[in-house]
Amino acid sequence: MTEENLAKKFGLATNEQINSKLPILVVDDQQDLRLIVAHHLTKLQFNNVIQASNGMEALDILRSAKEIAAVICDMEMPNMNGLELIQEIREDLHAKRIPFCLAMDNVSKEKIMLGVEHGVDEILVKPFTLGDIIPKLRSAYKIFHNPTNPEPVYELAKQKIRDKQYDEAIAIYKVLLQSTKKSARPHVGLAKIEKEKGNFTAALEYLQQAEEKNENYVHLYSVRGDIYVAQQKLEQAIEQYKKGIQLSPLNPIRYLKAVEVLIEQEKYEESVQLLQMAIDKNLSFPELYHFMSQASYQLKDYKNAIKYVRHALQADEKNLKYLNQLAISYKESNQPDEAQKTYNSMIKIDPDNLTALFNKSILMHERGNLDEAIKIMDRVTKKHPDFAKAQEKLKQFEKEQNNKGAA
Repeated sequence: MTEENLAKKFGLATNEQINSKLPILVVDDQQDLRLIVAHHLTKLQFNNVIQASNGMEALDILRSAKEIAAVICDMEMPNMNGLELIQEIREDLHAKRIPFCLAMDNVSKEKIMLGVEHGVDEILVKPFTLGDIIPKLRSAYKIFHNPTNPEPVYELAKQKIRDKQYDEAIAIYKVLLQSTKKSARPHVGLAKIEKEKGNFTAALEYLQQAEEKNENYVHLYSVRGDIYVAQQKLEQAIEQYKKGIQLSPLNPIRYLKAVEVLIEQEKYEESVQLLQMAIDKNLSFPELYHFMSQASYQLKDYKNAIKYVRHALQADEKNLKYLNQLAISYKESNQPDEAQKTYNSMIKIDPDNLTALFNKSILMHERGNLDEAIKIMDRVTKKHPDFAKAQEKLKQFEKEQNNKGAA
């Protein structure tokens, strides 16, 4: 069966005309270049332009957006480049695969072939002009919707999985197995379905077949890791995630899969080691700082906890959990002034926050400010009369105050 017949078999639309009313997603780490592309698109009557500064942001947008016409994405970016992004889109069940135009400079035959191998629909050579953009966008759209292109069929299979129409999804992947006999991708799709159904043995068999087709297909290790997690085989899961990291060391998602499991199992030293590998690769993303701060805090490595919590707060400045950990880390690092400022910030955000008020009162007591400690702890007991520890501390502080007055 040819790919053209495959498209007809599933009744796929072959619309070759891009809709200028739909958003275009522009992905580039340089804001100036994003604004230039957006400006060009606006001149060409594409008035709805969404911007992302890296692949991770773009992936989040594609997971949540209802409909986007196409993507223009730079090849070289930190935190998931253009090639990594399209690979994630193709496999992520919740990110819709759409026409994808890859922008690159210093173009070579090798670079173009790399883009084609990763599945991009069109190449936009930098520097480009206003007149270059629309022809490339239209070409990418036409190529994607060509009836000989299996990508819309894979997207249809993903949609069936999302809708839990597993039998229909299986039928699609089995047709794809015949039309793309050398590809590991349909086997991975079938493994995902069996995993969703709880048929782990069958899922692992499909992944073994995928590995025999292409041992460098990174997502097979990610899915296998997920299956081992579901089976509570955590060491084996981490081993699979690490294989994914070895194959794709500059993709943050590969690290996050492993670290989420390690943190959940309270394996904080292993988490730090893995995240340090990402830092050594010059990766920088909010989740990295979140997990690094949590692991460092649990290990009582307060110096690094302060460093990474502050990074995490840049993305979520009113996160009370982060702020409390930062205050405790300052306190344990013998920086009481900074700890007090941090508790004040928490109380400003949430004036009745039990944790901040209680811990600030303890800090005031330790700093010798007994009157302030009593005042704050009295406030805690009135707001939270069932908090026995606060009642106990208030009695202790008042007794100390009375003894001090008697002396």
